[in-house]
Amino acid sequence: MKAFSIRQLKSNPSTVLRAAEQDAMALVTSHQQPTALVVALDRLGLPDLAAVRSGLALSLFRSGSISVASAARVADLPLPRFLEILAALKIPVVEGDATDLQDDLAAARRWLHGGA
Repeated sequence: MKAFSIRQLKSNPSTVLRAAEQDAMALVTSHQQPTALVVALDRLGLPDLAAVRSGLALSLFRSGSISVASAARVADLPLPRFLEILAALKIPVVEGDATDLQDDLAAARRWLHGGA
């Protein structure tokens, strides 16, 4: 495993990613102290990489870190399939109450019909 400073990571992230892909992971340091690991998921020999990707995607989506479309890409799933999984797990795609939804639908209808 190779180590890289934060400065190296900022200036050339592709070098750090390539190192992680070659060795399964790369260490990132700050002031010569370990700070983070860049991990190549496909090199870790995980028995069910698809499940890891899906779990990561669900976690990132639920925390609000990424959009539903980005989460589907992380999970390596088509968006409709990812939406089915969210529905099965009762994870809402949007936050808000019925009033918010009605307001959003009314705005969408106005936009579709040419009125702003």
